[in-house]
Amino acid sequence: MVRLIFKNRNFSEGREETGDAVLILDEATSTGKLECSPGVGLVIQRTARRQAESICKSGFLLGNGKRIGLGFKLELEEEKIEERLLQKGYDYR
Repeated sequence: MVRLIFKNRNFSEGREETGDAVLILDEATSTGKLECSPGVGLVIQRTARRQAESICKSGFLLGNGKRIGLGFKLELEEEKIEERLLQKGYDYR
């Protein structure tokens, strides 16, 4: 299993736990699972999702020269939209 951390709008190979999202690539089952951190905005969630979809189609080049993720199936958790984003902003007349 390889963990890719989404930080500063890009995925990178890393061991740190902090980031806006984590993409876990499992070679045994050929699946990728995207998990977003709580409190992350909708734009960041969707940016991470698009990049994760791309990685699961074309792969991600690791530091050791190995490409992982090519042709993987992406599993997504339910999109979390914060309550404040669902409230009506303005009344137009």
